[in-house]
Amino acid sequence: MKLKNFTRKTIRVVSPIGGHVALVLSGETRELPAHMEDSAIRAGLVPLEDVQSEMERMLELEAAAKEKAKAEAEADHKASLEQAMALEDAAKKAKASEAAKKAAATRAANKEKETK
Repeated sequence: MKLKNFTRKTIRVVSPIGGHVALVLSGETRELPAHMEDSAIRAGLVPLEDVQSEMERMLELEAAAKEKAKAEAEADHKASLEQAMALEDAAKKAKASEAAKKAAATRAANKEKETK
C-alpha cells in the first residue's frame, strides 16, 4: 500500500512483527509491506487511496454543482424567452385592440357622415 507523509516531521514506522523499521521523510510517498500498514497509519502516514477517493468526491461535487448551475441557467433562459413571448403577445393584442378601436371610430364617423 502506498502511504504519504503529510506532516513536516520524519515519521518512523516500526513493524510489530520482525522489528522492521521504515523512515518516511516529510512529503515522501512510500510503498510499505502489508504487515507494516497498520503501524504506519497509527504513526501518522496517510494512505493515498483515501486521498484519491477524497479528490474524486470533490470532483464529483464540483461536477454536480456545475450541472446544477447549468440547469438553473437553462431554466432562467427558458423563463426569459417565455416572458418575452408573453410581452410580444400582449403588445400584439394591445396593437390589435387599438386598431379595432380606431376602425370602430372611423366606422362611426362614416355612419354619421352618411346620415347627415
